[in-house]
Formats: sequence, structure tokens, C-alpha cells
Amino acid sequence: MAHDRLLFIGHPDAEEIAHWSTLRELAPQRGWVPTRKFEPGEVVWAVAAGSVLRSGPSSQSRIVDALRDADIPCTSALDAIKHAYTAVRLAG
Repeated sequence: MAHDRLLFIGHPDAEEIAHWSTLRELAPQRGWVPTRKFEPGEVVWAVAAGSVLRSGPSSQSRIVDALRDADIPCTSALDAIKHAYTAVRLAG
């Protein structure tokens, strides 16, 4: 059973910090619990720093691959914010 965890991967750069902060504030409204630990079966969405999404093989990129293999969305923070606002608006 999923626990609606929102996984943050990597470290945001200067341009991403505001998006990550906004998403952390918005997460509870969406029912997401922010985490930094990937636990299969609990993560329903993941946000990766741009450096992780663009990187070559690394432990973080392997997590991104595992998420995609499990059909768990892994996006930038901005894309996650757009999704969360859309879901909140539709639910309201």
C-alpha cells in the first residue's frame, strides 16, 4: 500500500530552489509526504534536480531508472507543481 511519499532526488541548483520550496509547501495539500529515501511501494511521485535528470550513470540516476521502471513519475519540481495544482483544482 502506497503512503503517497514525494521523493526528492539530488540537490537543486539556484534556479530550482524556489520550485523545490514551493513544492514542499504544496505537498501536504496534495496528500504527499516529502522524503529523501526511496522506498518501493511508498513513493508515488519523484522530483529530481536537473543535474540528476541530465546526468550519466550514478547512484541517483539508477534511482530515476528504478522509478521509471515502476511507472512512478519522476519530473522536475516545476512539472510536479503543475501536476499538483491541477490535481488540487480538480479535487476541489
